[in-house]
Amino acid sequence: MKRLNIIMLAAALMLAVLPSCGDGDSKPETKDQTPEVIPLEEDNNNTPDDTKPVAELPFAYGADAGWLTEMESKGVKFYDNSGKETECFALLKSIGFNAARMRVWVQPTNKNGYGPWCDKADVVAKAKRASALGYKIMIDFHYSDNWADPGQQRKPEAWDSFTTIDEIATAAYDHTKDVLQAVKDAGVDVAWVQIGNETTGGMLKTQSDKSATNLNCDLSTHADNYIKVHNTARKAVKEIFPDCKIIVHFDRGQLWDKFSWGLEKLVKGGAEFDIFGLSIYPDLSDANWYKNYVDALITNLNKVATTYNKDVMVCEVGCANIASYNSRRAINDIVVRAKKEVSRCKGVFYWEPECYGSWNQYAMGAFLSSGKPSEALNAFNEKYTELLPATDPNAATTKEENLYIYTKEGELLAECTPDGDGIWRGKITTTADYLNFTAVDGKGTKYAVKDWSTWNSFVKATATFDHFWFDGDIAKAGTYDIWFDPAKGTWGGSKSAK
Repeated sequence: MKRLNIIMLAAALMLAVLPSCGDGDSKPETKDQTPEVIPLEEDNNNTPDDTKPVAELPFAYGADAGWLTEMESKGVKFYDNSGKETECFALLKSIGFNAARMRVWVQPTNKNGYGPWCDKADVVAKAKRASALGYKIMIDFHYSDNWADPGQQRKPEAWDSFTTIDEIATAAYDHTKDVLQAVKDAGVDVAWVQIGNETTGGMLKTQSDKSATNLNCDLSTHADNYIKVHNTARKAVKEIFPDCKIIVHFDRGQLWDKFSWGLEKLVKGGAEFDIFGLSIYPDLSDANWYKNYVDALITNLNKVATTYNKDVMVCEVGCANIASYNSRRAINDIVVRAKKEVSRCKGVFYWEPECYGSWNQYAMGAFLSSGKPSEALNAFNEKYTELLPATDPNAATTKEENLYIYTKEGELLAECTPDGDGIWRGKITTTADYLNFTAVDGKGTKYAVKDWSTWNSFVKATATFDHFWFDGDIAKAGTYDIWFDPAKGTWGGSKSAK
């Protein structure tokens, strides 16, 4: 029976390939009659899948700690909440951070450069440290020897002599590739590369000494140059890290009209990038700061995503008086809302969170004067998913007649009470030399040193100067009995007996 079945099957196959009978002019079908070959199941399993998509990166709870190695060289220490000295990247990771952003300058030791930090070697060293702890890495190319931001977009000194945009584009390509190759050779993977820093109005706009030049990448007048340099640098990135995401970064994320025109030019001009990043630094002196900064940022992130079909990111965030409730709320709600309400937001990075004690005169770090992280950084943990109420439910009550002493970060240091002569007196412990602090009475009036030459004088604060600093006999860290005499407008202190 099996033999008969085989014969019948063969006959059927022969009939199937014969042309059909009919008109002599009719032609046989030209349809391919080759039998379909179905591979065995095990062949399917062994076939490599070259089209497998790159794994999606987790939401980035990021820190830009570019000053870290410089701070460490000056002896700055960092402490966990128990007071134990802890390496900064490890401390940030224990909070919940999972990404680190590293700025890089071309040759910062040049005449108009920042100094011997954030060059290729320094960036590689920091990237290795962070990567070893599991951080995802972003490299932020400034294409300058010094800060690149809306206030200045200077060429590196080595590029001043170039006479064509092709030379600049080639130099950007070479610099980008050189840095990224060094990072890769150190065993570090790079998840994101930012081509230019806060380039809202363009990049490479002046010579290294800030003098004008017609050969620039100003977005208003030379958008074609910007796009050429950007796309050439992007090519270098992709040659070293093919899966790396490319970021364009503008400032003032709360003001659509200030940045959207430049974004429009880049998109229409063919700039190739994956993520559009924004900076946001809420000004809490604005009575409507939540609406004008936090609400506006979230609206604009979603608007970019839907208008231009781009992923988005908050590449920089920061806030002054970080220990205050409003500052904590601003940071918390930006992080929580960006993740919850902006489906295409890929992360939020705090700019220089490790700063404290007015390091480099920067007042928006997120550590307290004690060297410990503030509560505001709790938002950089995936467990924190709730918005904070508009008012602090745990706010301490203040007395109108008292004077309250705060660090510039907003941490309460002392409460001074008036004695029988109307002089405010209190005890204060400082953790840093020449500590800066603010003084506010129970009615909300701020005070400040009267003038720079007489450090122990004081008056009501002005809009531009609203703080004190410890000097003279109380310049060093320690515990002091302090006093403020409002009648004479003087203040001072002495080493505390206890």
